[in-house]
Amino acid sequence: MADYTLKQLNEAATSDPKGFVRLCEDYYRNQVDSTARELAARRRTAPIVLVNGPSSAGKTTTTARLRKALENRFGIHTETISMDDYYRTSTEYEVPYDDENGVPDLESPLCMNLELLTDHLRKLAAGEEISIPAFDFEQRRSIPDVKKLRLEKDEMVIIEGIHSLSDIVYDGLHDMATGVFLAFDSALTLENGVVIEPYMLRFMRRAVRDSLFRNTEVSATLAQWKSVRRGECLYILPTRKRAALTLDSYMPYETFIMSEMLKLPFRKMKQELIDVGLEPLTHLDGGFEPLDYVHHIPEDSLIHEFIG
Repeated sequence: MADYTLKQLNEAATSDPKGFVRLCEDYYRNQVDSTARELAARRRTAPIVLVNGPSSAGKTTTTARLRKALENRFGIHTETISMDDYYRTSTEYEVPYDDENGVPDLESPLCMNLELLTDHLRKLAAGEEISIPAFDFEQRRSIPDVKKLRLEKDEMVIIEGIHSLSDIVYDGLHDMATGVFLAFDSALTLENGVVIEPYMLRFMRRAVRDSLFRNTEVSATLAQWKSVRRGECLYILPTRKRAALTLDSYMPYETFIMSEMLKLPFRKMKQELIDVGLEPLTHLDGGFEPLDYVHHIPEDSLIHEFIG
């Protein structure tokens, strides 16, 4: 876990903004490259890669970057499977309920056909062809046999999702798979001593992404957060011990961007932030120096997953 102070970050942002952004990006890029190198070394005994991590840890971008590194640096073709395609038709099972927060527990692994996913991955590792389903989110139903897939010799398959290291999947595949966990372990201490914990920094990512790309206001993301956090603690964080490799996807310069984008909503929602356990975020306003970042962020930066 990396501990940063706002004083450190402000000094970096004002003295050398380009170098600050580059340093953060290089740290993440080096982690991706070293992870890809280890996956390449394991490919013959472990052709399956299971990428997991909590909400807004950057699983989508990191998976894409791992694929690119495996292809370009090691000449390994990699297929991907979306865990979303293995959601179960809502009418075929009883959706679990989150009694604590009074909402359906859509984070539960019971919402997914993990047995089918595990069977498919084992068949791929054995060189067999599978028929991948697709999930219609509008109708909330699974559509079978949408896409055929077979791995050629020395190819790999990556699946990313919040349940990729769950009991069913991991226990069924641990002898032929490598787990990769996006930990997002970093914390930030403000000038007044208040600590912004890693999950709070992730909430900022999620709030910005939802408002920009999912037509979801910050207030709605905030209302969902306690249930999302409950799901992380129950279903995701306990699986970290199964991962052989870990990345920290936090880039310190991002908090300058997220805090500016969220400044006005957070001013209006101080009590709501307090009510869901995010009180430290009410202390962010006005603490950050301006950061000239627009022209310094690489086109393939993970941060674009959240800010566009």
